[in-house]
Amino acid sequence: MFAVIITLIFAIGVAFFAGQNTTSVVIHLFQYEKSIPLYFIVLVSILMGFVLAWILHLLNAFASLFVLRGKDTVIKKGKKENTELTNKVHNLEIEKAQLEKEKSINPQSNKI
Repeated sequence: MFAVIITLIFAIGVAFFAGQNTTSVVIHLFQYEKSIPLYFIVLVSILMGFVLAWILHLLNAFASLFVLRGKDTVIKKGKKENTELTNKVHNLEIEKAQLEKEKSINPQSNKI
């Protein structure tokens, strides 16, 4: 709702600006000449600024997406390594328990 109100205020401002600036301006581009109202030039300039800002925002968003994807890959590798190490620790604990059990069954085999 806030965006609608801001857009409405901006539209009223643009309409007021257009009503006040109807003076014709001649545009020269190479050999082409065209008479255009001043407000049209200003509005096109603003529109071009918005489009450029939007394109830059998209480029930034894509760059952030690639960075996040890289971080996600690192996290997945870390989780996989963590799982493997946890399994290794578990297997070593089982082996330790078996050795302690053998030691308690044959106490003389450990004496030198």
